[in-house]
Amino acid sequence: MKAQLQKILVLLMAVCIGLAALPARSFAIGEAGTFYVQPEFGVYGTGQKAVNSIITFGGSGGYFIIDGLSIGAEALAYSFDQKKISRSTPSGNALYHVVRSDGYSQNPWAFGFNGLVRYYPVRTDTAAFFIGTGIGGLFSSDRIPYYSNGGRGSEANLTVPADIGFTVAFTPNMALEVTGRYQRIGFDSHGLDAWGGHAALRFTF
Repeated sequence: MKAQLQKILVLLMAVCIGLAALPARSFAIGEAGTFYVQPEFGVYGTGQKAVNSIITFGGSGGYFIIDGLSIGAEALAYSFDQKKISRSTPSGNALYHVVRSDGYSQNPWAFGFNGLVRYYPVRTDTAAFFIGTGIGGLFSSDRIPYYSNGGRGSEANLTVPADIGFTVAFTPNMALEVTGRYQRIGFDSHGLDAWGGHAALRFTF
């Protein structure tokens, strides 16, 4: 996992260097008709004991259809640090139970995407504040979570994020975005409440 993460970080750095080398043009943050892309990295905890933490990395992009309102999408890779909460079933003898592992993986990987809508109620040429939401899905190599609330999770889950964050410009084309996020993963009794956020470098065109 560490080697894979290092390769991905090197790739993201190369993308950032390439985007930063593009010709500069001055844009106000949230200006209608502008488009942005951004690599991002996030960390989350959960409200359920079945999963300790989640790491995400990937990218997103958006287009401002009017001043202060953007629509966009993001694609993320997820790494889950989940607990093995064994489920036990009677063995026929009241004094013994059989513990089932069911192919448990402690660090399953997943791919997810979200369609996003963001509104920027406060924005200037150098900084902006936004709120947003969206809807998407998450597809994992193993069931997420392994076992929770009397049953197993799923390999495919609906996701709904709720974002609040800010963007600060470094140059006319490059900015730092820091976002706090609540994301619901799955909408049955085995779903997760993820709390955390991500940081990203935004490149505007």
